Amino acid sequence: MKQNGWLNSLSQTLFSHVIKLKKQKAIQVALPSIYIGTWRFTDELSKRKHSLEITPDLHILIDHRELAGQVQILTEKELVFLDGYGYQLRVDAVDGQPISVYDEADNRVYELEHT
Repeated sequence: MKQNGWLNSLSQTLFSHVIKLKKQKAIQVALPSIYIGTWRFTDELSKRKHSLEITPDLHILIDHRELAGQVQILTEKELVFLDGYGYQLRVDAVDGQPISVYDEADNRVYELEHT
């Protein structure tokens, strides 16, 4: 009976680890989808409206022009893109929805509106 108890304990431990790994993988797969889409934001200084698009392969387009660079950080709270000039563009998300973008080059935060 002791062997069965030990075997059951081992089986439960392995099963819980497999479930945990599957959940982590599902979160990693779903994570980019939080940021995929098109948003509008307004530059309050110039009063110009702009578009921000994030593609399924995590390319960033501002006003339909692709930015050179790459994603550095991707979490459920932020996507950080480093552009070709070394400046960060950070998209902040709350409850699975992007809400703002911070442009380090301008040192400004813009509120996002989903299109």
